[in-house]
Amino acid sequence: MNNFEDLQNKWQNQSEIPATDDGFQSLLKNVKSIENKQKTGNIVLTLTIIILVSFLIYVSGYKSATFMLGIGLMIGSLVIRIAIELFSLKKLRKVNFSEDASTFKEDLTTYYSFRKYTHYLVTPVAVIVYTVGFIILLPLFKATLSNGFYIYILCSSVVFLIVFSVFLYKQVKNELFKLKQLQLRD
Repeated sequence: MNNFEDLQNKWQNQSEIPATDDGFQSLLKNVKSIENKQKTGNIVLTLTIIILVSFLIYVSGYKSATFMLGIGLMIGSLVIRIAIELFSLKKLRKVNFSEDASTFKEDLTTYYSFRKYTHYLVTPVAVIVYTVGFIILLPLFKATLSNGFYIYILCSSVVFLIVFSVFLYKQVKNELFKLKQLQLRD
């Protein structure tokens, strides 16, 4: 009976094995990678907002309620996405890497759940709202642009949406994989 208790104690205490320096550096590298991709994403989204606002001003779109609705949906979806990413970065920075393994794992699990919510609910809704905003603008483009340029905008936007969706899917898959791997470590 004593051997069973010894084995059980060893099993229960195995997560208390101190982390190696290499393991900790690998963990930090993965977290920094996720953080850098979030920052890069925010920069791209911010530049897109700047371009949309510049376009709004350039074409005097603020004179048309339809144009304002379309561009407003596009900009609004990007602003909400940036706000969520900033909140997410704040949550990631609150994960305490120097805590014991169970606290760290709990913090990382909470962060991972938040990111899953962000990627599986918020991101698709943001993309849909952005697309609806763009679709609202299409009749205005058709009325004011040449037929050839309108078809070019239409075709290139579909190609862009497909390429962007594939890129986004790969990024989300990669980030969630890294988070899952970090979560499995002790």
